[in-house]
Amino acid sequence: MERLLSKYLFDPEMNAGKMIFLTGPRQVGKTTFARNWLASQGEEALYFNWDDPAVAREYKRNPFFFKNIIDSKNVKKPLPIVFDEIHKHRNWRNILKGFYDTSKDKITLLVTGSARLGWYRKTGDSLIGRYFSYEMLPAGLPEAVNDFSHILMNDAPLRTVETLVDIARGIKHPDADAALSDLLAFSGFPEPLLRRSPRFYHRWNAQYKTLLTREDIRDLSRISDIKGIEHLIEILPARVGSLLSINAIREDLHHATVTRWLDMLKAIYMVFTLRPWHKNIIRSIRKENKLYFYDWTNVQDTGARFENLVAISMVKMAARLTETGLGTFEIMHIRNKEKQEIDFVVVKNNKPLALFDAKESDCNIAKTGLYFSRQLSIPYFQVVRNCHRVEIFPDNCAVLPAPNFLMMTG
Repeated sequence: MERLLSKYLFDPEMNAGKMIFLTGPRQVGKTTFARNWLASQGEEALYFNWDDPAVAREYKRNPFFFKNIIDSKNVKKPLPIVFDEIHKHRNWRNILKGFYDTSKDKITLLVTGSARLGWYRKTGDSLIGRYFSYEMLPAGLPEAVNDFSHILMNDAPLRTVETLVDIARGIKHPDADAALSDLLAFSGFPEPLLRRSPRFYHRWNAQYKTLLTREDIRDLSRISDIKGIEHLIEILPARVGSLLSINAIREDLHHATVTRWLDMLKAIYMVFTLRPWHKNIIRSIRKENKLYFYDWTNVQDTGARFENLVAISMVKMAARLTETGLGTFEIMHIRNKEKQEIDFVVVKNNKPLALFDAKESDCNIAKTGLYFSRQLSIPYFQVVRNCHRVEIFPDNCAVLPAPNFLMMTG
């Protein structure tokens, strides 16, 4: 499976002379991506997994081990090299700093890892200025059908209904609808998605949750109540798509450390949250986030599962636009005290660009979408799973079939 990241991760305008940090959930495909990149350059041997004792042993024997390999190649262009799981080494920051400072003109260094690399990167960093970070998230519809021709690589089409609708009307991939059904059934994680076996998926999903709770949480924290964490994971899917009430969860769990537990679930890439947008919104909700899973198949309700998948797709789009240097993008949500809400708001440099709702079957423009579109003077798009026609409506609104929309967001 080709990944969308390959289209921009190694852009020399952005990353020449920089290390590239690639983080993301476990088993999302980072190692496979890194190995495929090396293979495409004819340098498969320059993959170094620091879980392999031989790698650490050779470095300990001679701290110039990697420098000698690079210098012996004697090539004129930068050599691709991958360090996988180096953050598990006690002195990993200094190792990277020393290698980068002495070899940066000769290498393109990709550093991959999951929860701990992302966690350590955010908790104090002596490598600032030496790298750019990127995230690999679960596969989306373009990756599932191997068609990247409709991907939005800038935010201009989001600003006007007509532009985005014109792009959507030109998307007619014959496999998109079936591939979306597979994504909803098997997740965006490559192994269960490519196998398309319900029996394999159920075993994989159970093992994956155990891996995160029993290993990653243990490695990152001193949390001892693993049973409590597992109970929290059991009740969170029912909260997807709704405002996240920490007090209500505390009452359900009879435990006071819910906030810390949720932060840990975000750190291990099990869940993520969207903040509320409240500027210029009358009687807006200002504090409560909305929660989603990286593996949307944990959500049993079909409408909430579809909304979760759309959330991941939009977060991927925002990350891509940010990582390619077009601004600072974020996906947020809107809700007011009258319980009117919008699922997603695309925000660029702290200004809203467009509104989106995810719906299973309603092909008529929602009144709340029209209301907030008028209030913020930005377009409103309704993304519908069971709808097959792109339609423009009055007052800056449109309905987009889910496959058409997801082929653009990634």
